[in-house]
Amino acid sequence: MRKPSLQEKVYFHKETRTLEKSFVSNYAEVPHTLDRYNYHKEYELNFQIQNSGTRYVGDSVRRFEMGDLVLVGPNIPHYWKSDEIYYNNPELSARLVYFHFMPDFLGKDFFNIPEMAAAKSLLERAKHGIHIRGPVADRIGLKMQQLNLETNRWKRLTGFIEILNELGEAEDYELLASEGFCESYHKAQSKERLTDIYNYIIRNHQKDITLDDVAEYANMNTSAFCRYFKKVTTKTFSQALNEIRIGAACRSLINSELTVAEIGYGVGYQNIAYFNRQFKKIKGLTPQQYRIRGLKGMQK
Repeated sequence: MRKPSLQEKVYFHKETRTLEKSFVSNYAEVPHTLDRYNYHKEYELNFQIQNSGTRYVGDSVRRFEMGDLVLVGPNIPHYWKSDEIYYNNPELSARLVYFHFMPDFLGKDFFNIPEMAAAKSLLERAKHGIHIRGPVADRIGLKMQQLNLETNRWKRLTGFIEILNELGEAEDYELLASEGFCESYHKAQSKERLTDIYNYIIRNHQKDITLDDVAEYANMNTSAFCRYFKKVTTKTFSQALNEIRIGAACRSLINSELTVAEIGYGVGYQNIAYFNRQFKKIKGLTPQQYRIRGLKGMQK
């Protein structure tokens, strides 16, 4: 297999501090969300107003729908892969609002004061990426949209502090990236290398991609690559590839009328029985059970 050229820029430098503001908020309306792993030194609070697809945060691969609210900590690789309908329908746009801020945007010790205990706890948990669920997600999403339009500087700041504390007090949430991944990834000498490898696997998961292919792409021999990948991610290449493929299959089960077999072949499996076993192992449901549950949820 010919080794592709390294073209992905995975680290994004962001300017969140200016003379006018200490954090950045943005509203985006785009054909689809950025479809590559990226990381940056800022926290990112992200609310999907209109979008659906597969969310990647560290080693977490999950389906997401509109109303998805996630806080990602500094330097954790992530992205939201929109469903194919967003690529194929020019009249449909992904809409989201997101905030970027540095850990010390309010000063080095601000989050250590007693009144900010909830927000401090939130930021500590964000090293995994946090998915906030339930009614609080919709409420915070609306506040984020309103705050993005606020022109009064002190109201923007106090409103954002309120959001952080409210999120810190939320009880219905899910930590995304595993503890093992977070510890190993932050110790890694080259985060850009690992993020680029994940981008390559995601772009090529539907092909008959092999361990040798990925090792060659990473400019490593197979044994060295296996040791490196397991040390940094705490997973084997096979485990990571299966999780990425199953995440893509979940998207197709909800958003297409393809058969389970067609979906399994489409995400890169050559053996449908193996696809079914891996799906059940990762999701706890058969593909058909997942489809039925997902479609029922959409009808509510």
